[in-house]
Amino acid sequence: MLVPFGADAVLLIALLFISIFWKGTTTEIFVLVILLVPCLYFFLEALYRTVTISDGGILIQKLLRKKDLLWEDITHVGHLVVRKKVYILLTTVKGFHIVSNAYENFSGLVKDICDHVEKDKVEEQLAGQIKNPIRDISNIIATWFAALVILGIIITKFYPLY
Repeated sequence: MLVPFGADAVLLIALLFISIFWKGTTTEIFVLVILLVPCLYFFLEALYRTVTISDGGILIQKLLRKKDLLWEDITHVGHLVVRKKVYILLTTVKGFHIVSNAYENFSGLVKDICDHVEKDKVEEQLAGQIKNPIRDISNIIATWFAALVILGIIITKFYPLY
């Protein structure tokens, strides 16, 4: 997701500059800024989102926040499948944390978690995610489609259809 979100952000910035300095109305500039702000936020969120496995536990990092979970604090590892989205639910003594299959190498992440947590704390069905991972590419396709649409708008700025 990082590459298509980055492409969307760069193309929106380019379109904004074209609209500001060449052919654009105030309404168009306003709409582009409204679209650019969440796009940049989601790009930065995807850029800084990582899960690191160590012998001591799991470090979940997101934009401007970080959670460090120790293996002995994890009381249950479950999962939830909604269509093609898979969520790993890590229940700890302090609450619960969710990791989705949007992360790269999700099946390897699930395997590492299952290897470090005691077997009686892990749902049996979770092993299926290691052997037969569910992949969801619909968001990636939609993000690339958005990049093509923005590119089409940029092209029509330079070469109007009328």
